[in-house]
Amino acid sequence: MSLNVSINTTRISYYQYTTSFDANRIKFGVFLALQLISVPCFLWIFYQFLRQRQLRQLHHHVILLLLLVSFLFVIIVLPLTESYLYLSHIYPEVQQFCSFWNWLHYSLNIVNCFLMAFASIERNWLVFHPWLVRSQRGKFFFHYCPLVFCILYPSVFYAAAIFIHKCTFYYDYTQLLCKWPCYFYNLKWSSVDLFFNNYVPLIIIPLFCAVLYIRVYVQKRKMKQQAFKWVRDKKMIIQLWAISSLYLCMWLPTQLSGLINVYWDQYFLLQAQIDYIYLFPYFIHLIYPFIILMTYHKEMFTCKRVAHRGTFEQKQ
Repeated sequence: MSLNVSINTTRISYYQYTTSFDANRIKFGVFLALQLISVPCFLWIFYQFLRQRQLRQLHHHVILLLLLVSFLFVIIVLPLTESYLYLSHIYPEVQQFCSFWNWLHYSLNIVNCFLMAFASIERNWLVFHPWLVRSQRGKFFFHYCPLVFCILYPSVFYAAAIFIHKCTFYYDYTQLLCKWPCYFYNLKWSSVDLFFNNYVPLIIIPLFCAVLYIRVYVQKRKMKQQAFKWVRDKKMIIQLWAISSLYLCMWLPTQLSGLINVYWDQYFLLQAQIDYIYLFPYFIHLIYPFIILMTYHKEMFTCKRVAHRGTFEQKQ
């Protein structure tokens, strides 16, 4: 398909599809408003994690890492997107800038997906096989190693694909993210990116969440006999349900429409993808801190009482 892109003060064309300059300004306003209220929320949560020792326990680690990744996305990547939405043009028009933006955008998004996938697996371990992470060796292999992989692998993969893999760049300074990096045109790189980096975590999240919910439903009566453990496990399960629902609601429309474009109909919802769907994952990072506030509301707003209770439980 030939590329035909033009820009003026009213419309920006992408192939035969267009996106409105005014619509971009509206999206800019929505993102800016959400950013202004989410950043203080992030900072408040980080303050509470630093202040309260019980929030730094092992089963909170992945939640904190998800927060850190989303915070980096909101304060670094989102302003770059807002700049494009405000101008409907990339500035500066520099190849290195586009490469860095793509690397940061894809790395943080996929790190986030991998961490969420691991969280859905780890919750199964913590609820039904807690012995796996009781020893130092168990913590190393079943907790810290997966977390390191989730953080390092996407960053290294996209650095190799964008900066090391040699190909001709086709950046377009009138498109979000300068259109896309040139490794998209390489079958091997793009296949690994599509299937392993995107589809695998999006299969793991609902699969392991469903396994956890079913097992909890079947064994709920037995689990309630251990009162303290049941309170903790119930909270982790509710939290996982809330976060995973956000991820699936925002990611599935993007990935399913893209899958249909690749294998069935290349024009399926293409206009909607250009206008809205491609931006859905941004809302994960903006909404995530509010979900943490809701699921940690006792810890976040009743600091002294919770801290005292956490100390008492540790002594027991």
